[in-house]
Amino acid sequence: MDQSWPKLHSRHVWLLFLLSCLFALPIFLVNVPYMDDNARVLYGYTWSRSGRIFSTFLMNTLGLRSRNVLDLAPLGQILGLLALSCSGALLAARLLCGRRMDDLSVCLCALPLAVQPFFLENLSYKFDALPMLIAQSCAVLAALVPEGWSTRRLFATCAAFLFAVMCFYQPALNTFLALAVLLFVCDTCEGRDQAAWRALGLRVAALGVTYGVYHFVIIRHFVHGSYAGPHSGTMSLHDVLSGMLWNNLQQARALLASLLHGGPGVVLGLFYALGAAFVWSGVLPALRRADRVAKLNALALVSVPFLLVLLVPGIVLILADTVIAPRIFMSFSACVILANLFFLQTAVGQKLRWLAVVPLLYFYVVSFDFGNAMQAQEQFEKEQVERLASMLDEAGFRPGDDLFLYGTEAEAPIVRNAITALPYLADVLPRQQMSNDAFFGYIRLRQVGIDSREHTPAEWETAHSLLKASHLLHETPRFAVYRDGHRFASRLTGL
Repeated sequence: MDQSWPKLHSRHVWLLFLLSCLFALPIFLVNVPYMDDNARVLYGYTWSRSGRIFSTFLMNTLGLRSRNVLDLAPLGQILGLLALSCSGALLAARLLCGRRMDDLSVCLCALPLAVQPFFLENLSYKFDALPMLIAQSCAVLAALVPEGWSTRRLFATCAAFLFAVMCFYQPALNTFLALAVLLFVCDTCEGRDQAAWRALGLRVAALGVTYGVYHFVIIRHFVHGSYAGPHSGTMSLHDVLSGMLWNNLQQARALLASLLHGGPGVVLGLFYALGAAFVWSGVLPALRRADRVAKLNALALVSVPFLLVLLVPGIVLILADTVIAPRIFMSFSACVILANLFFLQTAVGQKLRWLAVVPLLYFYVVSFDFGNAMQAQEQFEKEQVERLASMLDEAGFRPGDDLFLYGTEAEAPIVRNAITALPYLADVLPRQQMSNDAFFGYIRLRQVGIDSREHTPAEWETAHSLLKASHLLHETPRFAVYRDGHRFASRLTGL
């Protein structure tokens, strides 16, 4: 068993960093606010209420401020990708232990940590990207704690990294669990049955203890508010029996299916089947070994490909009020790495290992298409917001007046065509900002000088009475503006 960390090769770090930056290049070039960024850039609100206290500390420290955060993009993404490249190089050294450490093999083992389609949302956030990338890096390091260390040292170090993951971005725990499973597979295939179970058991135990500490120290004292509070609660038995878990699973399946449509689904599914075949090839040798642990390993290996898919949404599935979004699918990286292991650890696969770059190349295609679509969407939305703001100015809107939004803004034709070609983009592109009483719509309007307070659902429903012909001031095919004293309403037609 390893008594120290895998050796870090600077050449591999810089190679992974450059290729990861190439994947994120379309996002760097567009460099526009993404979802929550619009509010953070205006008000500088942070993450402590979501239990992500390290994210708040890190971003405040970078700006040398104690009460605000600065827009440093794309510096945050660049620093985060550098950190992830370092941990990725360590992961490659661990997976390739005793094998050839050429550039291609290293990329197949480590590049998917950042280069995968669901990670595009994480990279798109101007403010959240760095904490999310640091969380992904800490998750990798937690899984790589040397197994030859004493139980106490291994447990404590793993727990420290896991606590950091929870305080930066909790869904990265799925990456930790998925990599723990992958390392279990590698140890089992090398015949280290008892060591594999010891390491896996210690990692899971460290996660359990760390979550307990995090719950009592962080969640109880920091997590509150109308959004963070409900979204941090786990399901009760009644919730599970009433179908809430099944509903979460269905949402996760639908999001995963949006990427695996048509030809891409066939290709990616075939590569994953090869990875599953590699894992299952270890079942019979394990069954032939005399000890019971080996036979238990055989049963575990059968479940690994299915378990990794389940860990893509992972811990988010058990939350009572969760949001299934691409940003939580961070452990999809482990599924790609599993597929690549066939080309790295089998005789047949090594002869064909250049084929393993096909999924990665497709992910780059998705990234550049995403960047172009996001730029088109931002330009289209900006034009609509400015036109609506101009109409409200002409209607006499002044600071202190109330504005109520109804309907959903139009979608850019270029974006509509891009989604038709690649349905996955509908999930990863920023959700349309102006949609009924959604918070983000008012934030976009505040950026152009139309400042209105937030409303309660009851206020918004009551103000629906403004949408009368007697209150109509201005109407176009896309917008209609209504006024009654100091109350204004805008109806968005979506055309």
